Amino acid sequence: MRHSEYAIIKALHSASGKAARGGPHEASLAIERFLKASKKPVLIEPGEDPLTIASDTFVVTVRPSSASIECWDDKRSLTRRVTRVKLDRPGRLELEVEHFGGRTGVLTLVDLDRIVHRGAARKGARLKYRERFRQSLHRQFPDWRVVELSTEQDLHHSLSPAYPRALLRKGATALAAIGSAEDAPAPEGALSFGLIWLDYLRRREPRLAVEGLALFVPAGRENTLCHRVRFLDSAAVRYFVFVHDGAGYEQLVDPRDYTNLDTRLDPGGGRTRRVPGPGQPEAQFEARIRGDIEALDATLHTQPVYGQVTQFAGGDRGIIDLLAVDRDARLAVIELKVDQDIHLPLQALDYWMRVQWHLNRGEFSDRGYFTGIPLLQEAPRLLLVAPALEFHPANETVLGFFSAEVPVERVGIGIEWRRELKVMFRAPGKTYSGKAYS
Repeated sequence: MRHSEYAIIKALHSASGKAARGGPHEASLAIERFLKASKKPVLIEPGEDPLTIASDTFVVTVRPSSASIECWDDKRSLTRRVTRVKLDRPGRLELEVEHFGGRTGVLTLVDLDRIVHRGAARKGARLKYRERFRQSLHRQFPDWRVVELSTEQDLHHSLSPAYPRALLRKGATALAAIGSAEDAPAPEGALSFGLIWLDYLRRREPRLAVEGLALFVPAGRENTLCHRVRFLDSAAVRYFVFVHDGAGYEQLVDPRDYTNLDTRLDPGGGRTRRVPGPGQPEAQFEARIRGDIEALDATLHTQPVYGQVTQFAGGDRGIIDLLAVDRDARLAVIELKVDQDIHLPLQALDYWMRVQWHLNRGEFSDRGYFTGIPLLQEAPRLLLVAPALEFHPANETVLGFFSAEVPVERVGIGIEWRRELKVMFRAPGKTYSGKAYS
């Protein structure tokens, strides 16, 4: 689009021809420059979908003491009074605006043609859900005060911008909260970040009793999260799980009602493994562990060890890296990772609970697994195995919230695992030292 296509209406200015620096006249000039240089301009207001800026849907009106923006599409229209420029960079213009009633806010104009700004629409969608999340919190916790709400990334504390997080307070009692929008690719991932957020708040706010975690996920996509919550320590945290429909409705559900796992165990004792190539480090790691499993844990039988035991749960196919049995005839789920993964503990829990499900129903023997071994009807062991320096720092935090009925252990392997399989450390999963609620 050519700059001349946009409607920029200018009234007479003061005698000097200029407004105060940073005022509406300078804002109008900044908008003109932005439009002239942009190929795919959009307007973003927090809490709303982006509006495409086109010649027939965008007008700037400049008067001696004010400037205003009008923008619309077939769903909504926006009119804001511009007070000053907050940020002016190539492809990005932030304007301070005044809403009706005198409230101030920010409008952002972004050129999506620039690679650096192509995530702006996604950020705008996150901000839109953040405001809906705020409304959900007010509806479901009317006696609590929302003292903090953010979608900002915090790499230092492993907090993702994909899930808005909040702190609610009532006196000396507090709740952590986290939400997942309808278009989130993995709503169940909110639990990992929710536990990390809860732990961070308990350490940051020692004078508050942060007693619980509220989770908001799209209706119909809560199954995995609820199954995971069932195996967390309910004495350490109160969990509130809400499902929402995107139209201002939320419903509290009880994870204890989610007891029926939609899962199937394939017959035949697992999938035959191919020899991994040089570009397949995780497959190489699995083959190395499988070929020398006694070096990993001397109590495990060398045979049989099954790889890629497949199941179907809620339409999603889950892969258990290795499934073994120890000399007490107790199953061991061995989850392997070569690189850091913040979701490792809860993904491994998914597999563990399915193994337990099939074990309780005697299906391993029926499907031809561990022939001749009368499996112990006791909770399977869960081993999380990775190179010693490749456990994500937050894995230990999340594991600290596991129930004691999940016997989990981290096993760190030496960096030279291709040459020699050497265990560098073993650590129990339950090492969390944060405050529990009473």
